[in-house]
Amino acid sequence: MPSPSNPSITKAGHVRLLKNCLRNTNWDLQWKEEFVEVSAETKSPHWEATVIVNGDPLGSGSGPKLKVAKDRAAREALIALKMIKPPPRCVQA
Repeated sequence: MPSPSNPSITKAGHVRLLKNCLRNTNWDLQWKEEFVEVSAETKSPHWEATVIVNGDPLGSGSGPKLKVAKDRAAREALIALKMIKPPPRCVQA
């Protein structure tokens, strides 16, 4: 299993990292992908993706491209599986 503190691993992308982490397991990895809408103002598309592992949704993401939505969903799933650390939170005084 990759080290969560190794930044060179995450440069490959969260989707690839998730697939690599689950490669030698018996876990079932599935994706739900949905084209939601095209914004009337910006004329840009909007995608939503959900990562499902062993029947449980572990991460969701959205973005202007399917690749972006899947990467964001994979990142959430990796955090849920404790394979990477979540980003630090900003605390406002």
